[in-house]
Amino acid sequence: MTSPPATTLPVDFEIGIAELDAQHKRLHGLLERLREAVGKHYGFATIAILDELSIEARIHFAVEESLMRMLSFPEVGSHITEHENLRGQLEKFRKRAQDFEVADDLAAFIQQWLNDHVDRFDRDFVDHFLRAGVDPRAAPESP
Repeated sequence: MTSPPATTLPVDFEIGIAELDAQHKRLHGLLERLREAVGKHYGFATIAILDELSIEARIHFAVEESLMRMLSFPEVGSHITEHENLRGQLEKFRKRAQDFEVADDLAAFIQQWLNDHVDRFDRDFVDHFLRAGVDPRAAPESP
């Protein structure tokens, strides 16, 4: 089997809230690193990147979920369920990677999930956040 060809993400990651946009870009960067490691059959690098992706995803989810709860977003439950599903999938892939049984479709799955999540779920809360007074320009300080 061969790895899927590297492609750029067709979804515009910018949802208009700078902090979340920065997190989406970090996740996308990890995805690109993962795609390269899987394509070159770098087993140990794949595991390390999956670990990093798992940590970044947990941070991102925690930020989103906290904002949703604080701002009384009505669809918080379904969004959290979506996050839990991805956490479960990432854990399954991590376990497979530890046995060096990483499927060629790993990066493609994560990319598709990230595309769908940003486009279908994250965009749902932007208007709610803005109406609640979130400053869309608030962003993490650059190092």
